[in-house]
Amino acid sequence: MKKIIINIVVFVFTFCANAQVNPSDEAEALFAQGEYLKGRDILTKALNDPDPVQRANALQAYARFYENIAGNIDNALTFYGDILRTNLPVDHPMKLSAQKEIGRLKQLKIEYKAEDALLRKLQLSETVSPDENRKQITQLLAIIEQKPGYYRLSEVYYQLGRNYFATEDYYNAYISSKKAVELKPGVNFYLPVNVWMDAAYGKWVRANIHTASWGTIGGLLVLTVIVFYACRPWRWLKFRHLIIGFSMVLLWLIVFGVSYKWFAGKPGVSETTMFEAGVVPPYFFSFGPEGPYWKVTQSLFVYGLVGVLGVFVFSIGIGRLKYRWAALLINLVFAALLFTSLTTVFYMRNCDQKSMFGSEAAGSVWYYLKGDNYFVSFGMEPYVLTNPRAFPNLALNNLSDPYMLEWVKKYCPFPPPSNKPEP
Repeated sequence: MKKIIINIVVFVFTFCANAQVNPSDEAEALFAQGEYLKGRDILTKALNDPDPVQRANALQAYARFYENIAGNIDNALTFYGDILRTNLPVDHPMKLSAQKEIGRLKQLKIEYKAEDALLRKLQLSETVSPDENRKQITQLLAIIEQKPGYYRLSEVYYQLGRNYFATEDYYNAYISSKKAVELKPGVNFYLPVNVWMDAAYGKWVRANIHTASWGTIGGLLVLTVIVFYACRPWRWLKFRHLIIGFSMVLLWLIVFGVSYKWFAGKPGVSETTMFEAGVVPPYFFSFGPEGPYWKVTQSLFVYGLVGVLGVFVFSIGIGRLKYRWAALLINLVFAALLFTSLTTVFYMRNCDQKSMFGSEAAGSVWYYLKGDNYFVSFGMEPYVLTNPRAFPNLALNNLSDPYMLEWVKKYCPFPPPSNKPEP
């Protein structure tokens, strides 16, 4: 009976010992799933383990991570070298394996010595001339074509993307950066690939939108000239047709003026939005002609006026169509395309990456309809001093200059004080 109990105890102890997960194995399982931060945290803790075997295992896992996932051979060599400095016996399998890996990596450095030397010269791709960037692109493409087994190929693609970015070839910059990540999924622990990839993708998308918008406007302009010339309006155009055009321009003036007054009188922005914009009190809203963004308002008016005139001229060109419903439908499609393209061009030029979007209807279906673009400008004192009537209801809590405070209270408009007794 005693023998049976002893066997059971030994079995349970052995089972529990084997069931204990090795930290390096757990970390490498997380790496395989793309959980790089969690895996690194486990290895970092294992590096402080008093057991030299566990510490050596963690160092080996770290070395493999930097070689196979991040693409940083120098860090991999450092971790393999740390294994040799552990308290393990000289002939321990972990040390022998580390020596073998160090020899292999050093042999790679010898084999690709010329490529390594060239890559070191291509570190500052944004500080050279466009011609030099194009030369570097040719050199990097040669490495990719001639040395497909190069151990720093992900870094080559990263540098290739940087050079493409510098020459404003954002599509190829994005593709090259993406290829670097495909080769070494954890390359961002070594190089800021994602930063450049996201920047290239954003500029590539914006360039496509800009090209599509201007292409649409150009196509509509050509179409307008063709139909206008084909219908020969100078033969039948009368004064009443010009009155219609004048009325359309007048209507745009009224709509724009009313909208301007409506939005200027209702800034309606929350403290949360102002905090996100990085604005500290005193802050104010400027919609007046002397404000820093008055040119944006003028630009919006001009874009709308161009759209109105374009629709009017095009409507004259198709005004002689036999079927009135067809003319109306064509006009609606033309107006939709023209105003959509003009609005896109206006936004890309004046608002994109120059303003921030804020909405008080977070989580609602009206999020975008109830939102606004906010332009932030610092150092507003010159505008206030030159045109104080354009800046009503300034927040004065943090205005420390007593002379400025007195001047603002005297010349800037404020609502009359309330006669209601304080609660």
